[in-house]
Amino acid sequence: MTLTVRLDTAIESALERHCAERGVTKSLVVQESLAAYLLDDASAKASAAARGRAKSSAPVSANYKAFSEAGLIGGGELGGVSATNAVVRERAMQRIRRKAR
Repeated sequence: MTLTVRLDTAIESALERHCAERGVTKSLVVQESLAAYLLDDASAKASAAARGRAKSSAPVSANYKAFSEAGLIGGGELGGVSATNAVVRERAMQRIRRKAR
């Protein structure tokens, strides 16, 4: 297949320099660049689709949402402290006290 592409002068000059330095044809560079572009795009779409399936496959329970909103999900929310019962209880009490003010 033959394809004609219009390039601005800066890109054309860069392409010519690249080809001369590496001893390859313009056609090869364009073919490889296009293949990489399309593969990256397909990979990004596949990753996005997989993330979408993962999110939609496991509905989030009301309990999880409530604990997450209270800041009780994840070690980062607890300042890096292990989530023992005492730590979780103290964190919950702090939240309750703040809301009461």
